[in-house]
Amino acid sequence: MTIIRPDSLPRLWWLFPWSIARQLHRNANALKALTDKLDAEVTSLKSSRLHWIAKADRAHAVAMHNERVIREMEERTR
Repeated sequence: MTIIRPDSLPRLWWLFPWSIARQLHRNANALKALTDKLDAEVTSLKSSRLHWIAKADRAHAVAMHNERVIREMEERTR
């Protein structure tokens, strides 16, 4: 397998241009697959984080409501 560095092509690459093109295509597809995988992972982490933030906000709202209700009940009993 020919390793193609980003800044140069192998010596005498013009003798086998199709094999170089095939290797470049494989490298590009591998890079695209890797970036797609990483993008999916970042998206899932983001949506997971947003889910937990929303859940925490709802829990806080419920706690504040409960405190208000308890305070009102205590004021009525005084």
